[in-house]
Amino acid sequence: MARAINHEILLARNVQSLSFFPLLRAYGLAYVSTTAPRLLKLLLLLYRKKSARGNIFASIYSVLAGSFAVRRFPTFCAALVGGYTFLQWLLRLLFDYASIPSMGRKVPSKRLRNASHAASRFLAAVISAWFSLDLLNYKAIAKVDRKKSKQAAQDQQRHVVNDTGPTLQTAKILDSKISQASPPVLAGKTVDLTLLTVTRALDSLVVNLCRRSHPSLANTASASSTLTAISRYADTFVFALSSGTVMWAWFYLPDRLPRAYNKWIGEAAQVDHRLIDVLRKAHAGEFIYGEDTGQAHILQGMCSDYGWPLAWGDPVKTTPIPCEIVHMGTGPSCHWHAAVRFSRAFQFALATNLPLQLLVKARNPSFRAFRRACEEAVRSSAFLGAFVGLFYYGVCLSRTRLGPRIFSRETITPMMWDSGLCVGTGCVLCGWSTLIEAEKRRMELALFVAPRALATLFPRDYNANHFWKEKAAFSLSTAVLFTLAHEDSSRVRGVLGRLIHLVLQ
Repeated sequence: MARAINHEILLARNVQSLSFFPLLRAYGLAYVSTTAPRLLKLLLLLYRKKSARGNIFASIYSVLAGSFAVRRFPTFCAALVGGYTFLQWLLRLLFDYASIPSMGRKVPSKRLRNASHAASRFLAAVISAWFSLDLLNYKAIAKVDRKKSKQAAQDQQRHVVNDTGPTLQTAKILDSKISQASPPVLAGKTVDLTLLTVTRALDSLVVNLCRRSHPSLANTASASSTLTAISRYADTFVFALSSGTVMWAWFYLPDRLPRAYNKWIGEAAQVDHRLIDVLRKAHAGEFIYGEDTGQAHILQGMCSDYGWPLAWGDPVKTTPIPCEIVHMGTGPSCHWHAAVRFSRAFQFALATNLPLQLLVKARNPSFRAFRRACEEAVRSSAFLGAFVGLFYYGVCLSRTRLGPRIFSRETITPMMWDSGLCVGTGCVLCGWSTLIEAEKRRMELALFVAPRALATLFPRDYNANHFWKEKAAFSLSTAVLFTLAHEDSSRVRGVLGRLIHLVLQ
């Protein structure tokens, strides 16, 4: 009788905690985040090209309606959060009910209740994330041309029939040939999302572990100087390492980066594609100093456009290629070129940062808010300017200014510098520009770039038979984030912690 009464009490308490608001909030936020950028882009296009209004309005309708599809990101977020909310309620009810007999009391202790609630959150998130990820990977894409594969199979069939006749052995050969010709089923559509989740989960685990092991880190006055320096500059180091990895991939492994990321880096770098082509060929061993490999025409085209001697672009006649080619018309000075690069990137970033900052601060307009918006926009733009400037300055320092003075030509040849070492030096230097940013901003930048750097270590498409591994990584990482942020938003750093806490409440 007492157990039945206690069960009724627990059931009533858990029913009150079940809510559909987390699901609705998740769907609404995901829908806005998905449609708003594309909608803004189309509205700007509508303002500029009034003659094509019909097509633009059709695109706007497609964006607004397409996001309501079942297998889109908003539905995925709703399924993830909705499944988590319901399963958490169900598991919490089961855990609370199972704990009553063992306690011998009317209600479980607070400690046991907290442990069961944490366990229910973790398990609910694992199960919900496991099945929700299928919504975004419902159709694996084969990168092989299916039409060509089918035609190849038919050609093989005709060849075998003509040679051997329609025997049983022929049928076996045909089956093996056609199976070899069919393209593999590939997965990987959600790799970026999974790596983002894994990175944030690892960051949260490490940070919370450090907070427990070294509580003095919260108070810089009592913490040791070594621990303070590590906690203060850890994000800077992570960003420098991650951004350097991304820049290296942009030069030599562009297929490992998303198409939009490649495009944005190219726009910010403002570099002649022929110079990038030569650096890639040098890295691949196709552009060699002192040898005629048939690649001289690439840089000689630049020499013609900029009015330089054609011999500068010929690797047989000029070793190494002058830095003035790398400067692309800014003159022979490497220092001046770095300053020009800083200025160009600063202007490029300011054109985006300033309007965004003013738009954010427009919610509470005041002179102080306007001044703060300008300061933050200038600071972020200076960061990007320094990033680009340091990269190009690192290239020049290593290949002509400082590198040859430290290492002789016999130790490190000009070919070795231009085949990767000069780009590597730029990759090492550029990320430290994040020191210009505020400490909180450095944290956000590090957490933003780290998953992109991690993605360069994995193929963007893989055999669908291994999709369960990605699901396991995503499910466990989501469970860590949901369990920590649901209880306390500060346990997951940055905006993500506050966002998860807001949605799940």
